[in-house]
Amino acid sequence: MDCNPLLNRISNQFQKWSSKSLSYAGRIQVIKSVILGVQIYWTSSYILPMKVLQRIDEMNRDFLWGKSDHKQKVSLVAWEKICQGKKFGGLGIFSAKLWNFAAALKNIWYIHVNKELLWIKWIHGTYLKHNDIWTVNAKTTDSWLWKQMLKIRDKALDLTGGADNLKLIIGSCYKNSKVKPSALYTILSPTSLKVPWYNTVWGNLNYPKHSIISWLAVQNRLLTQDRLARMGVLNANSCYLCNGDAIESRDHLFFECEYSMNVWNKIMSWLNFRWRSCNWNCMLEWFTTSLRGKGFKQRIKRMAFNTSLYKIWNERNSRIFIQKSKGPDQLVKEIKVDMLILILNGNTAPEDREWVLSL
Repeated sequence: MDCNPLLNRISNQFQKWSSKSLSYAGRIQVIKSVILGVQIYWTSSYILPMKVLQRIDEMNRDFLWGKSDHKQKVSLVAWEKICQGKKFGGLGIFSAKLWNFAAALKNIWYIHVNKELLWIKWIHGTYLKHNDIWTVNAKTTDSWLWKQMLKIRDKALDLTGGADNLKLIIGSCYKNSKVKPSALYTILSPTSLKVPWYNTVWGNLNYPKHSIISWLAVQNRLLTQDRLARMGVLNANSCYLCNGDAIESRDHLFFECEYSMNVWNKIMSWLNFRWRSCNWNCMLEWFTTSLRGKGFKQRIKRMAFNTSLYKIWNERNSRIFIQKSKGPDQLVKEIKVDMLILILNGNTAPEDREWVLSL
């Protein structure tokens, strides 16, 4: 009941934005810019009950995937994965549970160093009384908040292997004489390997909504017909782009299908690709290993990859849901226009601008 104002505020914000037609990228921006500020304030100032933290994460997850009481949509990627950094395959959204954990450790550290704050002096005078924050035990008469803080301390000690290791970890997160919860959050996050396709998907020339579709595609999480058939949603499977007997899968859509192959070959010709392929695995391998440079031409080619994925996926959806279709030449033109708008209206060097206009 004490946390209802927080949950209601988050819920009201989601209801306000749900009426707008937002892409996945738009919903992520709402979570990061609107919801995260409210969430971080509460989770940094208080230790919240676990069920409240779980509810906040559930509300963020449901909003991202467009779920509601009358819409039962599939969560395409696990929330734990989404809360990892982009370099590790996630979206960099903060988990309420983990952020509350990191914020509580920050406050425990301030108690340890006896920071000159009134509430910390009160803690020392009431609960510690010459004891150490790392060894003091909870009493039955202690407040709920203090007991929760000691539970978090014990969990952190188990995770890090003891007080000395935990002190080193928290001490490494200092900046301008303050502990950065974001740095502590990163260290406490589940360890995972960096993904090789990070630069390909999240290049600084890409549209955010294009990058999200690429992010889903490289993990094979788009709801293609082969996945829907395995989930029992569809009984039939036929590619809507080539109107043939081919089974629709990610690899077929990008770019083995006759339609998408036509589009991608024209984009490769336009940008003077020296290496050509329409096989998904070969292309992704090439983009992540041979096209890792930071030069303008490399970034443009990565942008072309993302924009083509987005446009082909949109074309597929248009044919299925609104029965509208475009020819390959028209789609190629739209891809070029999208790219040129961003390139020519950005901080592009004169020589790079000339190269693009000469294509």
